[in-house]
Amino acid sequence: EPTTALDVTIQAQILQLIGELSREEQTGVILITHDLGVVAELADKVAVMYAGEIVEQASVYELFRRPTHPYTIGLLGSLPGMQEQRERLDSIPGAVPNLLNKPPGCPFHPRCAYADERCAQQKPQLEEKAVGHWASCLKTEEVLG
Repeated sequence: EPTTALDVTIQAQILQLIGELSREEQTGVILITHDLGVVAELADKVAVMYAGEIVEQASVYELFRRPTHPYTIGLLGSLPGMQEQRERLDSIPGAVPNLLNKPPGCPFHPRCAYADERCAQQKPQLEEKAVGHWASCLKTEEVLG
């Protein structure tokens, strides 16, 4: 996370420098961050990880427009919005599992509002849910409504 704990001015300068170097050297950049604002600004593609595993992967536009994994939906719902006023930000109930003793099945199932017994037993595979949009969720149809 190259910009953790930096003020926004220095953060912007560092990110601009990374972008310039990438263009000059004609290379890609893998950026690991919790800052979804940075992701929205810089990324072309994004992979969302939970408990050490990729749970969703898509173009940044598609992921922010139509998230398909319950963790991604919760993560995006926890961000303050510019358009709407809310008294409280959304949060994801529960706690991240112990990575040395992950639960069976989907690692997110203990915290997921959509989870059922199948989620507790069967580990979902990363599958293409739409063109170029991958997620590891057994309940995608229910999640998307």
